[in-house]
Amino acid sequence: MSTPNRYVDGFRLLNEHKKKRKYPIGSGVAVARGDALILTSGYIALATTLQQTTPVFIGIANEENTAAEASSNGVIDVEVIPPLMQYDWMVPCEATSLLTAASIGTLVDLQSEDGLDETDIVTAGRGFFIDEIDVSTAAVAAATLGFAIGHFESIFAS
Repeated sequence: MSTPNRYVDGFRLLNEHKKKRKYPIGSGVAVARGDALILTSGYIALATTLQQTTPVFIGIANEENTAAEASSNGVIDVEVIPPLMQYDWMVPCEATSLLTAASIGTLVDLQSEDGLDETDIVTAGRGFFIDEIDVSTAAVAAATLGFAIGHFESIFAS
């Protein structure tokens, strides 16, 4: 039996999930498993930030499709894992520098739909809370800046 690749593009769920939802995809939107998704005008699009409140961040894709399959709004649906706090995720860091212990305990934003920007600290809204980092030789070989392990959280400005 082969071991699944620990280091993949996008968000990878580390624990079992039971809640899944299906949402219709917007016209021409290609979704990869592990992409962060928003819902805009009733259709899925790729997320580039978690901090904004509109459009709403709905979770991580559990399926994939091509842009050709989404030939028009709502032709197909994609299964999404909601961003619940009890779900632990592993995701590559895509911006600036190798993750360090100083990143642990920070709430950060996305760099793209499938990676984090460890320097973009969230002060209000939703973010990815870094609980651990993986900067092992294998992790850095797969993603130059390492991987963050954590969960989604929201904070509100006072």
